[in-house]
Amino acid sequence: MTNRNITIKDVAKQANVSVATVSRVINGLDRVSESTRKRVLKIIQELNFVPNNMAASMVNKKTNMISVVVPEIQNPFYTAVIEGTVEVAKREGFFTLVLSTNGDEGEEEEFLDSFLGKNVDGIILIGSHKEAEFYREIQKPTILVDRYFNDSGHDGVMIDNYRGAYEATKHFIEYGHERIAIIDGAHDFNDGKDRFWGYKQAMLEHGFTPDPAYHKQGNWTEEDGYKFAKELLQSHQPPTAIFAANNVLCKGTIRAIRDMNLKLGEDISLIGFDENELAQFVQPQVTVVRRPTREMGEQAAEMLIHKIKGGQLEPSKPKKVILDVELMKCGSVKKLN
Repeated sequence: MTNRNITIKDVAKQANVSVATVSRVINGLDRVSESTRKRVLKIIQELNFVPNNMAASMVNKKTNMISVVVPEIQNPFYTAVIEGTVEVAKREGFFTLVLSTNGDEGEEEEFLDSFLGKNVDGIILIGSHKEAEFYREIQKPTILVDRYFNDSGHDGVMIDNYRGAYEATKHFIEYGHERIAIIDGAHDFNDGKDRFWGYKQAMLEHGFTPDPAYHKQGNWTEEDGYKFAKELLQSHQPPTAIFAANNVLCKGTIRAIRDMNLKLGEDISLIGFDENELAQFVQPQVTVVRRPTREMGEQAAEMLIHKIKGGQLEPSKPKKVILDVELMKCGSVKKLN
């Protein structure tokens, strides 16, 4: 037999032990005597057996692999979450499988039902489904990141979206702005809802009624940021300030301001949500609500691996971790008289 044909069963038979014992030796687990371990390793060497992680996992039900499922990988926010996850997973001896669903519910469902979805030990998920019922059906250890449903049955890691939007809007008001616009996307998930609610509450609590004409709602894309910013700035009574409710909307807004030959921080004030590369390199730099994106991935990975290793042996109430945000004040907000 060649090493391609040899299976874990062949090793077990030759060493006169069970398949489970061979698997424990391969995966470095305890509960195997030193003499048995040496005998199994000797047979593995003699047969030139190449252990197959998937085959071993059929015995111990572990693959040492977790999956990170995101709507897309082009957005720097998702990339930072992935980086944080991979760093912790590698440190803990886990491989990371990254999957982009393109924001499609069908692709997300197909992955979770597929061979790969069934052969990971746990999942970190920034979901695309809009109903908690879908997530309740996931049986594997799962951590929901950013987008969360209270009745999903899973732990979650998110940020204080409400406070971030509230503080951004309050900053505009403290600088004398009254005509404050918001560009956001659909309110399908808690993040979009909470950011709009934070903006609205800050306006109301400071004596202003939000004007529907200053609310532009699209698809959370750079293109919509560009389009809606131009519409606002070309209107009969343009706003003096714009709150772009995510990083790519902010990027599109910056492009629109540039293409209209307007001066950022003078002709129009701007605050973005989440840092982006364009906001850092324009002059003046853009005031942004900073969220700890990499830390979200790290926290999610630590929670997931703890569950995989048996840290939560009995069902308990799902744990929801809310990380804080920070308003990074730069020069893009003009102080009005």
